[in-house]
Amino acid sequence: MMQLPHELRDTVVEQLDEYLESQNGTPDAEALAAFVVELLGTASEDLKIDDADDIVLKLETSGELEASLLELLEEHFESSEDTEFAAEDILSLIEKVCDVEWTTKDDEDAEDEDEDEDPDGFFDEMGGGDDDDDM
Repeated sequence: MMQLPHELRDTVVEQLDEYLESQNGTPDAEALAAFVVELLGTASEDLKIDDADDIVLKLETSGELEASLLELLEEHFESSEDTEFAAEDILSLIEKVCDVEWTTKDDEDAEDEDEDEDPDGFFDEMGGGDDDDDM
C-alpha cells in the first residue's frame, strides 16, 4: 500500500475536472491517460512530495501492475468510451489498482507521535491480555 497526502488527491481532482470540462465531448482515451499520468507527476512535484519524480513508478509497484499505469488507464478509457469521465472516478480507479491510501497531515502527525511514544516496540510485545491467567 502506498500512502500519499490527501492534498495531492484534491489537487489532481481539481485540475482533472478543469481538463475534462475543457474537452468537447468524450476526450481521446490516449490523451486523457497521458494527461492523468503527467498530472500525477507535476502535482507531486508542485507539492514537494518525496520521490515525486518517481511517483508513477511507485504507484505501479504498489499496485503490482503488469502493465504501465499509462497503458492500464488507456485500456480502461478505451473500453469506457461511451461513458462520461469524472475526475473522482478516475482517482478511485487509481486508488483501487495502485493500492493507494490518502492521508491528511493529522494522520501523519498521529503516526509520528505513536512511533515516538514507543520507539523500540516494547509495549507492542507486552500485549496479549490476561487470557492465560484465568486458568
